[in-house]
Amino acid sequence: MSNNILEVKNLNAGYMSEGGYIRVVNDVSFEIKVGEILGIAGESGSGKTTLVSAIYNSLTYPGIIESGTVLFGGKEILKMSREELRQIRGVDITYVPQGSMDSLNPVKTIENQFNDLFISHGGNITREYVINLLNSVGLSESVLSKYPHEISGGMKQRVIIAMALLYRPKLVVMDEPTTGLDVLVQYEILKMIKNMQKNLNLSIIIITHDISLLFQIADRIMVLYGGEILEFGNYKDLLSNPKHPYTKLLLDSIPSILRPVDKLATIPGEPMNFISRPEGCVFYPRCPFSKETCSRIHPELYIVDNVEYRCLRFPEWAKEVNNI
Repeated sequence: MSNNILEVKNLNAGYMSEGGYIRVVNDVSFEIKVGEILGIAGESGSGKTTLVSAIYNSLTYPGIIESGTVLFGGKEILKMSREELRQIRGVDITYVPQGSMDSLNPVKTIENQFNDLFISHGGNITREYVINLLNSVGLSESVLSKYPHEISGGMKQRVIIAMALLYRPKLVVMDEPTTGLDVLVQYEILKMIKNMQKNLNLSIIIITHDISLLFQIADRIMVLYGGEILEFGNYKDLLSNPKHPYTKLLLDSIPSILRPVDKLATIPGEPMNFISRPEGCVFYPRCPFSKETCSRIHPELYIVDNVEYRCLRFPEWAKEVNNI
C-alpha cells in the first residue's frame, strides 16, 4: 500500500483569454507522504496558487485543468462529481487560502462561524470538541464570543487553522499562512503547524514566496517558476547544495547576520510572462549562468542524490558562482 496521501501526475492547467488558452501549470508531477510537510516556493506569478487550485479541483472559468491526474488516497479528484468534491473538501482536504484571516465574517462571532461549518458539513461536533481544538492552536474558550475585529491578526489566523482542522482532515493546504504577521507571530504560527504535523500525523502543503520560511518547517521543498518545477528535494539538500541557479539566487536573497548587506543578491529581470513562454529553459532570460543552448532546449527533470532539478548546466554553473 502506498504511503502517499496525494499523487499529482503530469498536471497542466491555465486560463482562457481573448487570445486563446494560456498554460500556467506545465507538466507538474509530485507526491506528498502521510505526515509530511511539503513546501512550494516561488515568486509572485510563478503559478503556485493556480497549481494548488488545480489540485483542489477548484479552478473556475476562465481557469481550466487541461490534463493530468490528481490522486487523493488513491481516488481521482479531477473526475469527482460536485457532490463527491463537497464531501471531501473542508473534511478530508482543507484549504487555507492566502489572506484567509480577513475572510472571517465581521458581523458574526467566532462561535457562530464554527456553527456555519457544522451546518455546511454536518457531523457530530460538540462545543467541548471545538474548545479543545482552539486550545490545541493556542487559543482559549473566550475567543468563541469574540467578533473578528476584537482579536489580533495572529489569533485570526489560528482560528482559521482551527476551522481547517475541525473534521480531522488528512491533508491541509496553506497558501501564504504567515503573510501580514510580524516576525514573532510568524514564528509561533510555524511552531504550531509543526506541532500539528507531529501530533496528528497530518500531511501539509505550504505555499509561500519566502523560501527561508520553508527551511524552518518543511520536510521537502519544491521550487516553482513559470509554472514548472525547477528543483525539488529534501530541505537540507536544497539549502546546502542547490542545483538550479534560481534556487541559489533565492537563497542568496535571504538576509543574514553572517553576510555583509552589500552581498545581498537580487534576481534580475521580471517574472516570466506566461503569454510568451520561452522555448527553452523558463528561467533562461534571467539566469546569470545561461548559455545559448539554454534558450533552445527545454531541460528535463534530472535526478541526482534524490534531488530533482531542471537545468542543462549543472554542475558547470556551480563552478562559476564566484565569478558573477
